[in-house]
Amino acid sequence: MSIGSMTGMVSIEPKKGDRANLHRPLMSFIMGAFPEQQEEMSVGVEDVSKMRERILAVEKSEKGAEQLLRYYLQMTTMDCKLPINENQIHVTFTWYDSFYKDSVFSGKRGSVANSLFERSCVLFNYAAVSSQIAASQNLDTDDGLKIAAKYFQVSSGAFAHLRDKLVPTMQKIPTPDLSPEVLASLTTLMQAQAQECIYIKAVADKMKDKVTCRLAGSAADFYGDAYKAMSSVSLKGTNWDKWTAICLAKQNYMAGLSEYYQSLNAKATKAIGEELARLTEANKLLSDAVKQSAGSFECKDILSKVNRAQVAAQKDNDFIYHERVPNVSDLPAIGRAPVAKPTPVATEVEGWSDVFNKLVPLNVQQAATMYASRKDHLIHLEITKLREATNQLNGTMNQMNLPAALEDLSGKEIPASLIEKSGDVRTKGGLMALRQSFDELPQLLQRNEEIIHETLKALNEEEASDKHLRTTFGTKWSRTKSEDLTKSFKEQGDKYQTILTNARNADKIVREKFETNLRAIDILSKDESALIDSIPVGGAQSLSGQGQKAVASLKSFMDQIKLLKGERDSLEQKFKSGGDTEEIIEKFSQLNTESNLFNDEGLSTEHLEKTYGPLQAAVVDSIRQQDELIAKITCANDEFVQSKSGATSDPRSEMMTELARGYDAFIELMGNLAEGTKFYNNLTKILTTYQSNVNDFILARNTEKDDLMKSLQGSLANKTPPARPEPPQFHQQAAQSSAAASPMSQGPTPQAPPLAVPGAPQQYNYGATGYQPSYNMPYGMPAGAYGGYYTYPGPAGYGYPQYPPGQYPPGQNTPRPQYQPPAQYPPSQYPPGQYPPYTGPK
Repeated sequence: MSIGSMTGMVSIEPKKGDRANLHRPLMSFIMGAFPEQQEEMSVGVEDVSKMRERILAVEKSEKGAEQLLRYYLQMTTMDCKLPINENQIHVTFTWYDSFYKDSVFSGKRGSVANSLFERSCVLFNYAAVSSQIAASQNLDTDDGLKIAAKYFQVSSGAFAHLRDKLVPTMQKIPTPDLSPEVLASLTTLMQAQAQECIYIKAVADKMKDKVTCRLAGSAADFYGDAYKAMSSVSLKGTNWDKWTAICLAKQNYMAGLSEYYQSLNAKATKAIGEELARLTEANKLLSDAVKQSAGSFECKDILSKVNRAQVAAQKDNDFIYHERVPNVSDLPAIGRAPVAKPTPVATEVEGWSDVFNKLVPLNVQQAATMYASRKDHLIHLEITKLREATNQLNGTMNQMNLPAALEDLSGKEIPASLIEKSGDVRTKGGLMALRQSFDELPQLLQRNEEIIHETLKALNEEEASDKHLRTTFGTKWSRTKSEDLTKSFKEQGDKYQTILTNARNADKIVREKFETNLRAIDILSKDESALIDSIPVGGAQSLSGQGQKAVASLKSFMDQIKLLKGERDSLEQKFKSGGDTEEIIEKFSQLNTESNLFNDEGLSTEHLEKTYGPLQAAVVDSIRQQDELIAKITCANDEFVQSKSGATSDPRSEMMTELARGYDAFIELMGNLAEGTKFYNNLTKILTTYQSNVNDFILARNTEKDDLMKSLQGSLANKTPPARPEPPQFHQQAAQSSAAASPMSQGPTPQAPPLAVPGAPQQYNYGATGYQPSYNMPYGMPAGAYGGYYTYPGPAGYGYPQYPPGQYPPGQNTPRPQYQPPAQYPPSQYPPGQYPPYTGPK
């Protein structure tokens, strides 16, 4: 907070924030959710990153306020498309409290992986910068008053929006400046200051006293509300208490002005008693304001003016009017004119547009996904009805050995329908194609199972790490529990595992069906000559007139069956191609824009009935036709069987039936395997995206963990260690006695260089001119006193050679270099009898 030099206007300091990496998490999410728009959206991600960099060091000007509003609107619009939170796009935003100047070091900061916190802090800064723009205006000019009143109201509206719309949806308040009580105080304070600017402009424009007194009275009310709100907030170590007192001063100041201008109205109507009463009250209120303001704003001049007016009025009343002066409480209340109002936060800025306008909002996506799920369920249900009916029809025909029985009356020729079926099997790849598809399925299944296993293993490891650190650090480990965040991921993983289990069971059923019909499929996969050799020869059959009539009827029914199956194939294709997704997304988007209540279920139901209602009716009609056909075929086949004379070989008939059943099984298996392969490949894409999202989540959690670890370690390192306890008196006495008894403490320390003792180890000590050798006695010296070495002092001024720095590592014993002293020393150099001439090695 800061204070205007003469006006006492309050302005709020913006929050400071740390940088955050938006690019990688956003692009990772886009790659998974919108892969076809990845390249196009990368430009938008870059723009958002640059916008955030700019608002971290924003100017305290109208341009700066506009930059903050642009970024706030961008984050708001993209929230429904690119959700930044702990479970989806994990970006941790760090902002510091506005009122604590040392909040970077005092811990008054919030670090939250949620765009709601980011938007709240940016909107707070928009309100703060707006208050600074207003407080910096020259209130002696008309334009300055207009701009100040405008931006104080903008600031008030932004704080009100924070209080009413954003903060209530937070799970916890990250920093004190975002508490509802603080925001309510700032909302009213900014409104009061805007009202005061409006009052000042009214005085400058010389508006009527009855208007001016009401404007001042409303300003006093706003300042009173601000004082009450601020009194309920405790922000120790800030200027909050100082500003609470100034709000009280401003309340009295504006109330005194209101009484003064109302006294002028009374004077104009010759109500001298009321004039004196209001001047007395104004004098009291303004005197209190002077004391409470402590020089933060100018109010002494108006107090002097009121004093002079009161003296003059009292004199006139004493000598001329002699009116009774009533109590102020008995007078009519002064009217109010609350002109200043919080300005709603703008939803548009000139020249700004959403950089992700081509992305579909998540609620629309979810609605489209639900629609697609309902559509797929409906299609699957109807196609299953058709296929089950067709299988039932094929089974009935196989039991009657139709149409092969109609084509094999001679007992020797291969039915044309069987040759056609065998050709179709060979065209589709025959038995080899089936085996190849069966070999691929386990590999695809295994790949999906590996993805699920690796992903769930990574989640469990992250959760175990978080539990371990939470146990280690206790309540200091303040981030959200991993088990709360990984719950949705694990539920997804369990769902995928269930899908794979069901798929494995379905594969087993398909495999059993293949094994059951393997011989028939193998025969049908052979060429025509091999097919003929595989079918036993039977006897010729003769038919009566009734039998020939039954054959004609059966052949007609077989044609109707072909037609019915063709219609079903066409009907199945219509089901698969209907219900355009883009069309329903467009309708959902329109509904989302036009209606506050997004009733996607009603729209989905209506669209499904319109698109698939006629097709569902066609399915019902097709099954009805089949039931009628089967009844007619059964009657005609009974007549055909009864009219046959001559025996047909049972093995031949059984083989015909088996081959017909084998062909139906082959067609069904080919469809099942194609669908299974497609299913596994699509599931692999889904699981890869799922794994990528989990990996991004774990990476973000690890980054968050590292930051928190550094913060905790830093706080422990900076913690002041406990004071060393004072040692007992007898410890100090023992230390003094030991020092007095030590031989090293007796006499001065020798300054001469040491004398070399042959065979003794040596070490090099660094001196003023480089490394110098110190020659030590052999290892036989007492270790307890001298550590195994004893330096023998030599004569002062003995000229030992100097060794260059770095040649000998300090403190390391090395072999003594061969020293070449002079052959003879002059006897005069040493006291007689103390040092003999040198006779050592040359």
